[in-house]
Amino acid sequence: MLPLAVDLDGTLIKTDLLIEAVMQLAKESPASLLKVPFWLLKGKAAFKHEIFSRVDIDVECLPYNVEFLAYLKREHALGRKILLTTATSRRAAEKVAAHVGIFAEVLASDEKVNLAGTRKAEALTAHFGEKRFAYAGNDHVDVAVWKASGEAHIVNPSPGLTRARVEAVCPVEAVYEDRKSRIKLVLKAMRVHQWAKNVLIFAPALFAHRILEPNVLIAAITAFFAFTFTSSSVYLLNDLLDLDSDRRHLDKKRRPFASGDLPLHFGLVLTPFLFLLGMGIGATLGAKFLGVLLGYYAVTLAYSLRLKEVVLADVLILAFLYAWRVFAGSVATEIKLSSWFLAFFGFLFLSLALVKRVGELILTQKQAGMENKRRGYRVADLTQLISFGSSSGYISVLVLCLYANAEQNSGSYARPEFIWFVCPFLLYWVSRMWLKAHRGEMHSDPLVYSLKDRASYIIIAIMAVIWLVASGTL
Repeated sequence: MLPLAVDLDGTLIKTDLLIEAVMQLAKESPASLLKVPFWLLKGKAAFKHEIFSRVDIDVECLPYNVEFLAYLKREHALGRKILLTTATSRRAAEKVAAHVGIFAEVLASDEKVNLAGTRKAEALTAHFGEKRFAYAGNDHVDVAVWKASGEAHIVNPSPGLTRARVEAVCPVEAVYEDRKSRIKLVLKAMRVHQWAKNVLIFAPALFAHRILEPNVLIAAITAFFAFTFTSSSVYLLNDLLDLDSDRRHLDKKRRPFASGDLPLHFGLVLTPFLFLLGMGIGATLGAKFLGVLLGYYAVTLAYSLRLKEVVLADVLILAFLYAWRVFAGSVATEIKLSSWFLAFFGFLFLSLALVKRVGELILTQKQAGMENKRRGYRVADLTQLISFGSSSGYISVLVLCLYANAEQNSGSYARPEFIWFVCPFLLYWVSRMWLKAHRGEMHSDPLVYSLKDRASYIIIAIMAVIWLVASGTL
């Protein structure tokens, strides 16, 4: 059997370690990114050396190509010599090799030589002789290596890299491919299901009984799409920064970037594109709304980078971001919200933010009692967090009761007494959300969960109808 040289990025693993290292550096030491242009001036090899010398990649959780790795282990068991040959920094490559445990040798880039393309082919030819080795790769740059090899293995080939093109320079032994639809993966990474949270933008117009006014409705819809694309940009950036922690999570490890199903460069392109698209749409509503949108992005970015790791501050910020959507709707439609509704939304959203955190801790508890390293909470905190959250939810119901009883508000409604009928349904819904979270059935954002949960959907619909009756719309 010919010795088998195996590429790392895109072949042994489904991701690109250089991009992962840059994103990790951006999260751990944002100021270091200012040095990147100077590192690039030294050449690609020196650039990689600088990046990988400052980060520590967790190789245990990397998304390996399972089928191909199983093949390599079988070949290793038969006595075949297998090498890891990669353009990645030697420091990271040796960690991967030590973890996998089947590689007899590692050939990788150092601070002077970027071992890719023709340089990799020359190194392997000097090592074994021309056509005296087999090579497994995935990208167009690997064609230069296949020209010098005696046997080719193609793993999840890049777009445009066909079997015929490789066979023109080298016999193909096998092709391993398990890629999913890129369009579906992009939509999943954008978290289209999370767009449901942006319906909160319509709340001011709904509560002011002006939702059917054409100008108000158009402004609210425009604000909705501005927030939709801006929030998707944040979600993509958050996933790029949280690769390690997502891979250790029971559910989040299936996200497109964490699982390696969607190449990281998609995120690097889509993140700024969606941001600019969202801001462009928001600018049509005026400078004030654009400022609100930029404020939302800034707070969300700060949350993703650092604040989500600050105990309790994270849930307060989550509640703030929920309420920020309502405030944005108020600015877009030029409808002022009363202090009653600000108090109501504040307590309700704090309760929902705590529901989300409790749901994550329940999942953490299922992971053999492990502590949630990413958030700073402990499984032992569950009882206290449930107390905080349920109390906040019930206070929001109390605020609504006081609002219904306030005489100064009765003039805004045709049938103000009907507002009282909303309260028991809201009380039931809040209690149900907390019961679901306590049972470990809350696996997503509570608002998104509610729009998928049949019972919650019915309850919310009933409350909306009652509110419309109270306002005289129905």
